[in-house]
Amino acid sequence: MMPKAELLSLPEELQLYILSFLPWQDILRCATLCKALRQVYMTSSELQYITELDGQQLIPVSSGYIPFSKRLQLLRDKAHAWSKFDIHSFEEISVPARFCTRTKVTIVSGHACLWKPTWYSCKIFPILPKPLQQTIERDFSPDSLCSVPKQKHSEFDVLNVLIDPVQNLLAIVYVTVIRNGGMVSDEDYYIDLVALDGDGAHPQAAGRTLLLSDFPRRQNFITKSTKVEGLGRHIALRLFDDESRTPSIASRWWLQIWDWQHSTTSNSILSGPIIDPDLDEIDFCFLGNDRFLILNNDLKLYSIEDMSQAPRLLACFLLPVSIMNLRCFTPTDDMARSSYPQIQAPQLTWISNTEHRLLSLVTWYSDLYFVISTRIFFEPDFVDSEGTTIIPWELWGPSNARAFPNQFSCKLAVSGSRALYAFAAAGTKLDDVTEYRLHLMDFSPLAVKRYHQQGLGRMVNEPSTVEHIETMECITTSMPYVEVVSGRTFSYGELIEMWLDRDKLYLLKDRFNIVGSSHLSIKCDLLICLSRVKRISLKSSSFKSKHVL
Repeated sequence: MMPKAELLSLPEELQLYILSFLPWQDILRCATLCKALRQVYMTSSELQYITELDGQQLIPVSSGYIPFSKRLQLLRDKAHAWSKFDIHSFEEISVPARFCTRTKVTIVSGHACLWKPTWYSCKIFPILPKPLQQTIERDFSPDSLCSVPKQKHSEFDVLNVLIDPVQNLLAIVYVTVIRNGGMVSDEDYYIDLVALDGDGAHPQAAGRTLLLSDFPRRQNFITKSTKVEGLGRHIALRLFDDESRTPSIASRWWLQIWDWQHSTTSNSILSGPIIDPDLDEIDFCFLGNDRFLILNNDLKLYSIEDMSQAPRLLACFLLPVSIMNLRCFTPTDDMARSSYPQIQAPQLTWISNTEHRLLSLVTWYSDLYFVISTRIFFEPDFVDSEGTTIIPWELWGPSNARAFPNQFSCKLAVSGSRALYAFAAAGTKLDDVTEYRLHLMDFSPLAVKRYHQQGLGRMVNEPSTVEHIETMECITTSMPYVEVVSGRTFSYGELIEMWLDRDKLYLLKDRFNIVGSSHLSIKCDLLICLSRVKRISLKSSSFKSKHVL
């Protein structure tokens, strides 16, 4: 019988190879408990990179060969830059005057995406331009969209757009209406998929136009709001009709999901009634390529692995109190990678792990923010193949979330494992909101480790309690994080909206003193960039489109 070889008797190259298959916590345990393995760890950039990557809850992305030593240094430099949180200077980039008012603004993978629905016009440009990156401006008309019927008495309206510079994708949601004697005789909804940098269909799309299936048709249908969202090969559209003026007809929401790279049709459909159209608006978000979350007065988790049928309910996560009009804001950097170098964001070697990132949930009428870790939605113990699992808040919420008060017009942005919270500075009164401080919170395990080793930031691991204003109930949460607070304050006009990505902070700012001007201001200091959009009456990202037929 051959004697068993012990780990320490193997050559160092084999020890390194074996350790590289372990979870990052186990690698650190081995390096802590064994002097010889610690020597292997300390001399290996690959092992240190694995622990740094997984500890920051990131996953690698192929972008050509980059030495492990360089990847490791980039990761550590970025983490250290965030811990300094230096945001005192900036640059300015002009934004066209036509987009100064009534414009939806989003930041996607380092690009500013401006959509002006009244003019059917959009503009996309890289905030920090690199070689071969270009600015794209598009206008839409009925003649430019292939599915618009060429009939008399037909009307046309663009309801919403999805702009994805990373995938070179522009998804245009529009409706066509045919009237007969002043009454609506037919209406159809479409999503056109076109390339941002061209006029034709997107080269990876199964077809130019996505078709809606089994959409409920009603006379004089009213689309109160639309939302279109995409992640990788999936696109989802939610429509919400408003029949509150007709008591005998209940308002409903309707949602369809497509695998747009493989089919223009889909049976992946969900719908349901709405009790109060003014307070009860359904929201949704992708949790990855195979999971989907519906938000109402609870969180319903669905599987979308099989696109030939309706999404399969996996679990229902209850909230601590009754909450109406819950909205979800997903990070800007959780986009699929693509191969369009002329407009894509600068190539990176990692992105946030969809199973270990943060979601921001906002209750618009009960003054609460929730920061929730997505890891809970991938726990096998909480997922039932029959879809019958109802999980009380007490079993999943307190240790996987933090609740914050949404007062004084506060703002919250999330990206990966970091959250940015703009809270009123000390001494601010409810009727005198003038100054805010930015609180950067890192929920990754490695941030906690760095705090204990280097004392970076302030460790927050004690439970915190906020009050739900409507019910006067108290909500206690305890997910640990490390916090860094900005040294400078911001006025209300400097925080109309804000976004966060892997290494940049963007603030939307009003500029009231110069009529008709608009600027994008950027701070670039080592690895932290602060950008601010200065404009007049620019609508926030919570855009609604209302179309009366």
